[in-house]
Amino acid sequence: MGSVNITLANCQLGGTIQTNDGIAGMVLTGVTESGGYTTGTPILVTGMTDVANAGITETFNPFAIKQLQEFYDQAGDGAQLYLMLTAASVTIAEMADHTNLNGAKKLLDYANGKIKLLGLLSDDVAVASGGGTITVTHSLNADVYTAASNMAVMAAAYFDAEKPFRCVIGGSSYAGTPSGLTDETTGTTNNRTAILIGDTVSGHAACVGLLLGVAASIPVQRKISRVRSGALTNTTAFLNSTTLEESGGDASVIAGKGFITFITYPNVSGYFFSGDPMLTATTDDYCMLARGRVIDKAHILAYTTFVQEIDDEVPVNADGTLDAGFCKWLSQQIVNQVNNTMTANREISAISCFIDPAQNILSTNELNVVLTVTPVGYATDIEISLGFDNPAQ
Repeated sequence: MGSVNITLANCQLGGTIQTNDGIAGMVLTGVTESGGYTTGTPILVTGMTDVANAGITETFNPFAIKQLQEFYDQAGDGAQLYLMLTAASVTIAEMADHTNLNGAKKLLDYANGKIKLLGLLSDDVAVASGGGTITVTHSLNADVYTAASNMAVMAAAYFDAEKPFRCVIGGSSYAGTPSGLTDETTGTTNNRTAILIGDTVSGHAACVGLLLGVAASIPVQRKISRVRSGALTNTTAFLNSTTLEESGGDASVIAGKGFITFITYPNVSGYFFSGDPMLTATTDDYCMLARGRVIDKAHILAYTTFVQEIDDEVPVNADGTLDAGFCKWLSQQIVNQVNNTMTANREISAISCFIDPAQNILSTNELNVVLTVTPVGYATDIEISLGFDNPAQ
């Protein structure tokens, strides 16, 4: 008896890979709540209702609640946030230590590569009250600088594991003297980490939640300091206990040394971030958070595309070199993926891929690929020549 059998072909339409670019993570100082949240427990929340359901309350964890509320004020309900509170005995440096299995590493491993933006913030008052020591060096809690160095190691390890992320550390216990800050724009190469100085209230902390909320709500190529996006949700801004308005030119000095802080513009209402510098020289291709987020997205797309080719058969010529048609076909796979996912959304300007057919894969079993991304530009400094004109002359 005859029959007709039909099977459905799949993966023929070139669907784009989803990268969930705005997923953030936060590690904050907190306390265990009786019958509620236990410190050191990583969780995923999508709004303040989830935070409450997890047993984190303003009564016992006001420090964390402030950061979380400001995150959702900017990012909006529904934004995914991986969260972990650590006891006051855990310093910011220990949070960022790759060897500390109960620090940020625990949260990153729990998220399994989903976190693209990580924020760390210590409640220095709670640390000191719990018997810890807060030493202010170069105008910040000295542990903040150590945390930045530790984070360079941790971020590199996750980059090697194909799980790239960028980190913002709260510059806590800012001493109010910007001249004492280290200059992070020269001689440093920590391009996966930034330090934020400034808060929405007077005190020792920094508004890491607010910054992450902004970053989580915008496309990867967009700077958190973009004025056209509108003012931040906060109605006050402080550098330690001094309002931004009363601080004179301190914010400019802070920003000039490679830290993120607040800024205002004449005749424009509200507060904005001064920029998105990472702790690296301005000559570094990834000296901005936005540029880092763009390359991280391209990284994930490239890995996800090319991992499918591992140990696959590769056509070669008689001399062992690659078939030119195969090289062109494989190059087009990643170009199409990035174009559909990033170029079409104006996250980058262009993408190109080159696979040299002359490489002898029979000898090496290694396929070398050159992938080049052209980023968007930024109108950071605008120079205007303004004057009168007399058409009769």
